Amino acid sequence: MPLDTPIRVLSADGDRATSRVVQRAVSDAVVDSAATLAAARRALDGDSYDCLVLGSGFSDGDPVSLLREIRNTDCDLPVVFLASDADHSVTELVDLGIDAYLAREECIGKAERDAADATDALGSRIQHLACEHRKARAARDTADRGAFSADAGWFIEDALDALDDVFYVYDREGRLVSWNERLSDLTGLSDAELTGMSADAFFHEADHPAVKRAVEEVIRTGTTVVEARLPTDDGTLLFQLTGRRLTGPDGEVVGFCGVGRDITTRRKHEEQLAQQNERLGEFARVLSHDLRNPLSVAIGFLDLERQANDSANLERVATSLTRIDDIVTDVLTAARRGTAVVEFTPVSVEAVARRAWDTVETDDATLVVESTATVHADPGRLQRLFENLFRNAVEHGSADGRASPLTVRVTASPADKTVAVEDDGTGIDAADAARVFERGFTTSAEGTGFGLDIVRSLAEAHGWSVSVGAAATGGARFEFDGVEFADEDHRCPASAAGKRASNDS
Repeated sequence: MPLDTPIRVLSADGDRATSRVVQRAVSDAVVDSAATLAAARRALDGDSYDCLVLGSGFSDGDPVSLLREIRNTDCDLPVVFLASDADHSVTELVDLGIDAYLAREECIGKAERDAADATDALGSRIQHLACEHRKARAARDTADRGAFSADAGWFIEDALDALDDVFYVYDREGRLVSWNERLSDLTGLSDAELTGMSADAFFHEADHPAVKRAVEEVIRTGTTVVEARLPTDDGTLLFQLTGRRLTGPDGEVVGFCGVGRDITTRRKHEEQLAQQNERLGEFARVLSHDLRNPLSVAIGFLDLERQANDSANLERVATSLTRIDDIVTDVLTAARRGTAVVEFTPVSVEAVARRAWDTVETDDATLVVESTATVHADPGRLQRLFENLFRNAVEHGSADGRASPLTVRVTASPADKTVAVEDDGTGIDAADAARVFERGFTTSAEGTGFGLDIVRSLAEAHGWSVSVGAAATGGARFEFDGVEFADEDHRCPASAAGKRASNDS
């Protein structure tokens, strides 16, 4: 990366004040922020940074664990650690390769109170470390390019031999002239035996005609793809074989090359998935039929009762029955397609959250929505997501003889592209937090273990990631990252507009 381009800094801390101060301290830099450890890991996996400013105010874990992961990958990314009074020992941080250790209150606290010297100290430290890191990386890249140019011949040959796939080159008569070690390992043949072999000779006799046609096709058209079975000492393997025509300087065809890939396991998985989908489709048809019959009866009698004696309670019953009917239709559609189509539209977070609250048995719990934001989402699936989270909060957050009514809070942050649902209940044990999204996992004797798995699936259908941690009140906090918020004119951005097909549990 050129030294004259802006440096890139990742500011990772649970307190947004840190990112504001970092941006002020290095105003000419590109500063990205991460409010959780999970978000920081995603940013570091996806982008290249010149410096990491790491705080300690995370709700989803210990920042030192992130440092260990960074150093375990032999990454020399400079790290400025902003420590609070209760943080880890200096010795431990030095062992992990901390490049700068600053007291958070001295650095961030003073800078927030407009102390220029604190901002200057942080900025100069970041600028120096980032520039030195860039120079060292540029020097390594130059050295690596020189080494590669000098040794390109043996390097390419060794790279081909390291492939799990078979690589081959045939002349225009279809005789084998070059190959990698994978072919030798699979067939057990010597170089002398392999030289000049025809492509079809390796495979099951019944597949000879298909392979011969593929050879003729690649010479005639330029490309080909065929599947054939290869007998080996470990059993018969199914290979997908590709071919691409080779021509000389004068345009004359001289042969073809290609790759053979073992697709035995993939094909078995595809067959198993097809069988599972068939069973799922049958289950969904039976379920929808067995549910719809009593559901239709209930709706019919409810309509009759409302004509004679309507009430607000009956209105809620009607809403719930309609919602059940929508979910049954949704499940059946997803089972038949194998995927669910997410139709994005501008949606009010508050409106959908309150509709979901009205369909859940919430006892004496209270819903607080602290957002008027509009997001791009599928209204029906977003409502299902909220319903499952609200039901989970009421069922699990009110345990252990809680005296005061539960409060469930919905927040949204367009700046961080996050939406969160949290409660002030009993929270989630640290040992369970890593498993709450597993299908079938539950801590309740009456639970099914599907509620939060569905939440995860619905989030992924929208392209979001979900994490769980502790709320400031001690309860559970579910945060969705990567949410697209609508502009003031409610036009859908290109990344979110239209439809997306996704697996939907």
